[in-house]
Amino acid sequence: MKKNALSLGTNIFAAGEIVKITREGHIDLPLSFDGERQALFIRTEDGFRIIPLVADVKKIYVEVTTQCNFSCLTCIRNSWRDELGHMGGETFARLMDNLGELPHLQTVHFGGFGEPLSHPGIFEMLKAVKGLGLRTEMITNGSLLSEKFIKELINLGLDVLYVSLDGPDEEEYNQIRQGADFNQVFNNILNLNRIKKELGVDNPKLGIEFVAMKKNFHKLPKLMRLAWEIKAHTVVVTNVLPYHQSLKDEILYDMDDTGELFGNQSWLLMMQAQMPYMKLRTERYCKFIEEKTMSINFKGNVSPCYALMHSYRCFIYDREKEIIPCHLGNIHEKSLRDIWNDPGYVNFRLAVKNFRFPSCTDCKFLDGCSMADTNEMDCWGNSPSCAECLWSRKIIACP
Repeated sequence: MKKNALSLGTNIFAAGEIVKITREGHIDLPLSFDGERQALFIRTEDGFRIIPLVADVKKIYVEVTTQCNFSCLTCIRNSWRDELGHMGGETFARLMDNLGELPHLQTVHFGGFGEPLSHPGIFEMLKAVKGLGLRTEMITNGSLLSEKFIKELINLGLDVLYVSLDGPDEEEYNQIRQGADFNQVFNNILNLNRIKKELGVDNPKLGIEFVAMKKNFHKLPKLMRLAWEIKAHTVVVTNVLPYHQSLKDEILYDMDDTGELFGNQSWLLMMQAQMPYMKLRTERYCKFIEEKTMSINFKGNVSPCYALMHSYRCFIYDREKEIIPCHLGNIHEKSLRDIWNDPGYVNFRLAVKNFRFPSCTDCKFLDGCSMADTNEMDCWGNSPSCAECLWSRKIIACP
């Protein structure tokens, strides 16, 4: 099966076709694309469903670059073979043309697996998105936040700035984020707050992202106190997803998280942090699908989520897994509206919403099952498979 193919198990959906809904509410067959309303007619095990085709994307994640000035232990670039590069002007112009065709769009988040501030055109990009009246967010490692850059971000109206901060002091932070200097990043955050105060503005609101692992988890209460002092609007805590063997022993996923993890200091976590699950649970929930998001990489390829943007290896507990990207289209070839309403993508979102996927991670037949070695297909016939997605288990998180 081609790496960009998208299909669903025949025991879930047998067929899908576009139909036109008339003003009177009747369904016209065969296909029609010129009506005011369209719907997808899906045959299911129990009969059929009619799903209105609405371009109701609410949030778009834009990866403007895969380049970064850090070499972090936790970075996906330690295990991928993908090209490094910046989003070109023509690609961004195509993106801007497409955003205007999404009437429900609220937020554009600049992030992905690179450092957005390393892109030479990042401020023009942010300004263009803000010019559409959209909420605009960005995540950064914080090292390039010079006073000049801070003032530009304030002047263009950035709504939220997330800074990745994997420790409240030099000890763990400098070990995890190789090539980084905690004091430099922290001073940049202080400068951000100072300049905002001098200018009398609240935005960009400050967010902190913390990647939890054994080597730094004990410092989380200290980080929360620090976040309180620097007036962080929110703190997103995520577990580490190992991209190479050296991090396999750093995972915390089997921790009992039903009690107070840090005794009387746990109140800070409960009040301010968005905490992940620390233990595998039956419940599955896809933030990307439920919040109606899509992800676009620097080449203009569209994926349903962060996890399916690139080709890489990771470790699910002790097992190595090959992740094959799912690209549903490219904005140079199709509009975001057409990609979103493509029958294959609509079916995929419905399947993920209902989580009609096996659960490989705790399957009794996992030992000896080669299908769990990759996300290309699962034993129910889904391709790509979300059967082992730790984002859906709320173990891995992102802003």
